[in-house]
Amino acid sequence: MPNQETRYQRDIGEKFSKKPENTSPEIVDFFKLKTILKKNLIWAFLLISTTLLIAFLYIRYTNVKYQSYAELKLNKRSEASVFGFNPLKEENSNLNTLSGEVELIRSKLFLRQVIEKLPLDVTYQVIGRFKNEERYKFIPFRVSYDKSCVAYNKKYFVNAVDGDSFKITDNPDKGNWTTHTFGEYFLMDGCSYKLDKTQHFFSTEPLFFSISNTESLINYVESNLSVAPENLNANTIKITFEDYNPYKVQEIVEAVSELYTKYSKEQKNRANQLKIEFLNQQLEQTEQQLSNYEQYIENFTVENKTVNPSEDVNRLITEMIKIDSILYGINYQLMEIRDVQKQLEKDTLSHDQINYLILPQDTRQLFEEFSEMLQEYQIAKSRYKQETQILQNKKLQIITLKDKINNYLGNRLENLSNKKEITIERKQKIEAKFNQLPSKTNELNQKKRFYSLYEELYLSLMQKKTEFEIAQAGTLSEVDILTPANLPNTPIGPSTKIIYIGAFVIGFIVSFVFIGFRYLFYNEINGINELERLTSIPIIAKISRLNSSIAKKSGVIVAEKPRSQISEAFRTLRTSLDFVGIKESNKVISVSSTTSGEGKTFISVNLAAILAMSSKKVIILDLDMRKPRAQYAFNLEQNEFGISSILSGGALWKDCVNETKIKNLHFIPSGIIPPNPAELLEGELFVKLINELKQEYDLVLLDTPPIGLVSDGMIAIKKSDHSLFVVRADYSKRSYIEDLHRSINLNKIQNISIIFNAVRKDNKGYGYYQDYYNDNGSKSISTLKRIFNI
Repeated sequence: MPNQETRYQRDIGEKFSKKPENTSPEIVDFFKLKTILKKNLIWAFLLISTTLLIAFLYIRYTNVKYQSYAELKLNKRSEASVFGFNPLKEENSNLNTLSGEVELIRSKLFLRQVIEKLPLDVTYQVIGRFKNEERYKFIPFRVSYDKSCVAYNKKYFVNAVDGDSFKITDNPDKGNWTTHTFGEYFLMDGCSYKLDKTQHFFSTEPLFFSISNTESLINYVESNLSVAPENLNANTIKITFEDYNPYKVQEIVEAVSELYTKYSKEQKNRANQLKIEFLNQQLEQTEQQLSNYEQYIENFTVENKTVNPSEDVNRLITEMIKIDSILYGINYQLMEIRDVQKQLEKDTLSHDQINYLILPQDTRQLFEEFSEMLQEYQIAKSRYKQETQILQNKKLQIITLKDKINNYLGNRLENLSNKKEITIERKQKIEAKFNQLPSKTNELNQKKRFYSLYEELYLSLMQKKTEFEIAQAGTLSEVDILTPANLPNTPIGPSTKIIYIGAFVIGFIVSFVFIGFRYLFYNEINGINELERLTSIPIIAKISRLNSSIAKKSGVIVAEKPRSQISEAFRTLRTSLDFVGIKESNKVISVSSTTSGEGKTFISVNLAAILAMSSKKVIILDLDMRKPRAQYAFNLEQNEFGISSILSGGALWKDCVNETKIKNLHFIPSGIIPPNPAELLEGELFVKLINELKQEYDLVLLDTPPIGLVSDGMIAIKKSDHSLFVVRADYSKRSYIEDLHRSINLNKIQNISIIFNAVRKDNKGYGYYQDYYNDNGSKSISTLKRIFNI
C-alpha cells in the first residue's frame, strides 16, 4: 500500500457523520418511489387482477337484462280541412298532447288491460347452481288455479318424477314433497292448482313457480316501463321495457303498442259513428237512384250464374294451388320410394330410415322383417368364418323378401304415376276454364263503374250539407306503429365493457393508494444505492442474504461452506479492512448495529473466522451481556465464565478463553447476565482486558450490544480502534442511519464503516464461477419469494 494517508484514514467525524450535502429535500423521492414500485408491482398487478376477477364473477353470475322498444307516431287530423275549412283552434301544444298520451299509457287502468292480455300472473324460474333463469315463452308446463283461492307471491318448487307425475313443495329444505299427476287438480295450502304439460316439457331441470296478484304486476310493469316523447315536431312516442327475459320484454312492449293503437281506433270509431248516423239520414234519399243499378247487377248475376266473378277466379286459383300441392305430394312419394329401392339394393335399408307415412300400414311388417333378417345375417356372418348352410339359407331368405318388397314398390310406383297423369289432366281443364273468366268479369265491372260514378256524384252534392257538422264532430288522434317491438338479441346490462373498465380503474386506484401508503410508511433500506444516498460513511462490504434453511444449520458459515458466495463476501471484507486503515496498532474492531436482528453477531463470528484463516491470531469477545448469542455459533452450551466474570473480578481472562474448531480463533463468551453491564464496560478492568488481549492476539473483535437499545454498545465502540456498523437490507430503518449520524457527532467517533448485510442475490454469476460459489447447487431464493419480494 502507498505510504500516503488514504481517504478512510482521515478524520470522518465531520465528513461521514451526516447526510451528503448535495441531498436536498424533495417533494417526491423518486428513488424511493422506484424502489417501492419495484417491490410492490406484483401486488399492484394482483390487486388489478383481483378486481377484474370480481368483475368477471359478477358478469358470470348476474342475470343479464334485455330491453325492447317501439316507436309510435301520433297523427292529428282535422276533418274540416278535408272540405277546405280551417280546423278549430286548440289551446294545447304538441308537448301537452304527447304528455297526455304518455300519462294515458302509464296509467294503472291502461296497464291493467296490458296485464290481462298477457300471461304474466305466473312466473316460472329454472333453478340454477348460482342464479335462476326465468322461462317465459318456452315453459315446461302451464299452471291453472282458482282465482278465488290462491297464495300470491309464494314459491312452489316442482320436480318431475316422470312424464306423467311430479313432486311439489313450498319448502324444499324441510321436504314435505307431495306427488301429483299432470293434468289433474290438486290441493296446496287449501287451494286448487293444476299443471298441464306443454310441448317444451323437460324432466331434468328443477324449477319453481309463483303467482302474482294484479297490483304487484301493475307495479312491476310500471317500474320497468318507460314512455317518453321521442320527437316533439314529429309527434312520436318511444316505449321501452327492461327485464331479464327477451321474449317477455318484447311481448309487453308489443301489447302496450297494440292496446294503445286499438284504444285510439276505438276513439276514432266512436267519432265516426256520429258522422255515420248523420249521413244515414241523407243517404235515404239516394236509395231509389242506386236501386236501379243494384237491380241491373242482380239481373247480371242471374243471367251469368255467378255472384262475383272475382270470387270464381279466386276459387279456381285455390283449386290450382290445391292440385299443385297434390302433385308435389305425389312427386315426393315417388322420390321416397325410389330412395328406398336404392337402399334396398345396397342392403343398407333400416326400418328406422323409412317414411311409413307414404306407404300403407301393412308394409311396415315387411320392412321390419327385412331389417331383422339382414341383422341376423350379419350376426351369423360374424360368427362363422366360412360359408355355411345357415348363411346360405338366410341369404336366400333375404333375396326372396327383397324381391317381394321390390315387386310391391314397383306396383306402388306405377299407381302413383297413373295418379300423377290424372291430376295433370285435371289441372289443364281448370286452367282452360280460368282463361274464359276475364271477359265476363270485365262486363260486370263496367256496370259497377257506372254505379260508382253515380254514387260519387250523389256524395259530392250531399257533402256541402254536411261540411260543418263533420268539422264539428271533432279532431281525433290516430296512432301509427313506426317501429314494432323488437326481440332483443344482445343484453343491455350488465355492460361487460363498462364493468371491466370500471374494475380496472378501481384496481388501479386501489393499487395507487396501496403504493401511496407504502411510500408514506416505507422506512426500510432496500438496496446499496439507497444506503449510499442516505450516508457518506464508507460501505466496505455487501453480504448476501443467507438461505433460511442454511442459516438454521450453520454456525460459522465461512468454515462450513468455504466455497459459498457469502464466504467470498467475507474474504472481500477481510481485504477491505486493509484499505480502511487497520494496521498493527489498530487491533481492536467492534461490530455493532442499531437494533437486534440485523446480523451483528453473524458478521462478528464469520469475520473473526475469516481473519483467523489468514494466519492471524484472533479472539472474539461477546460483550452483549444482556442477550448473548455468540456462543451458539461455536456450539458452546455453558456460559458461566465470561466477560461478566472477568470485568467483575471473579475470573481471569485466560481462564475464560474457549478454543474453537478453527485454528487461531478463540472466543470469550458473555458470561452470566450481570445487573450492571454498562458499569462493567466503563470500568478499568475492561480497558486492562483490551490491552492484555492486544498484546496476546493480532486482532480483537468486540461483538457489542445494539447501540440503539442500550448504552453498552457505544461504550465498547469508544474503546475500539475501528467500528463496523451492520445494516440489514429490508430490515433496518432509514431512521437508524440518522441515529448513527447523531451518535457519531455526539461521541466523536473517528473510524467507522458500514457492512450491508442480507442483500438479495440477483442470481447472476460469471460462467464457471457461478457454480463454484453457489451455496449448495440449488437456488437460494424460491421463485415465489423473488416474485413477491419477501
